[in-house]
Amino acid sequence: MTAELIYSMGTALLLTIVIEGIFGLAFGVRSVRGQLIMLLANLLTNPLVNAVHGFCAYGLGLHGAAMSIIILALEAGAFAAEGYVYSVRTDIKRPFLFSFGANAFSYTVGVIIGLIF
Repeated sequence: MTAELIYSMGTALLLTIVIEGIFGLAFGVRSVRGQLIMLLANLLTNPLVNAVHGFCAYGLGLHGAAMSIIILALEAGAFAAEGYVYSVRTDIKRPFLFSFGANAFSYTVGVIIGLIF
């Protein structure tokens, strides 16, 4: 169980870093510093989001509307935290809009990957 959890969370983190890194490149974050800050912001938020999500879904057995609300709250928190990091540590013009777009793109790609596999 522990190995599965580590693999799952590691995979989610890696995919998020790659997907949001590509998003960043597409929207002008081309410097090593900018990409590193994106990496660090995701290291800050992604494990916590996935741990709370897993606890609610598997530990508490929540599903349906309750999980939708939790996912929305978790993603909103991640977007806000990352947006703040981008606002104080990068020169991204609209850091919160950028964060929203990166997180929405990453979440959507993750859902699509989840449906395929």
